[in-house]
Amino acid sequence: VTAALERTGHPTVDVVGFSAGGIVARLWVADGHAGVVRRVVTLGSPHHGTDLAGLAASLAPVQCPVACRQLAPGSELLAELNAGDETPEGPSWVSIWTTGDRTVTPPESARLDGALELPVQSVCAGARVEHGDLPRDRLVQEMVLAELAAGEPVDLGPADCARLS
Repeated sequence: VTAALERTGHPTVDVVGFSAGGIVARLWVADGHAGVVRRVVTLGSPHHGTDLAGLAASLAPVQCPVACRQLAPGSELLAELNAGDETPEGPSWVSIWTTGDRTVTPPESARLDGALELPVQSVCAGARVEHGDLPRDRLVQEMVLAELAAGEPVDLGPADCARLS
């Protein structure tokens, strides 16, 4: 980030985090970096844990390393991260997720209190996007670009479907 700020001369950066990367972005912002971030966009991030990690932690703890256990619902890491304000002042926050997610379960775990919530299917009702598709799906990519544009985050909806897909 320091190198990007120096190279561009801009005072802030935008951060996009996919899956656990969204949790890492939130941790980084919470660790004193809110002042250098304009916008955080998370894609299918298990902000409130995923039942899949919880199941793995309970049934196969040896195969569920620390990072896996940290993504279980109610983990110490997520409890601390979600205590109080989930979207601290500084950057604007956007959470893009899919109702078809079978990795972040339930998919609503990707909701982030205080963020602009954008389930892919709220833009294009028939979109068939699974967890692994989020970073490479054209509709999702266009949604991310719209959210990274100048100005405040945009509340996209069905009227934007044709234009974005």
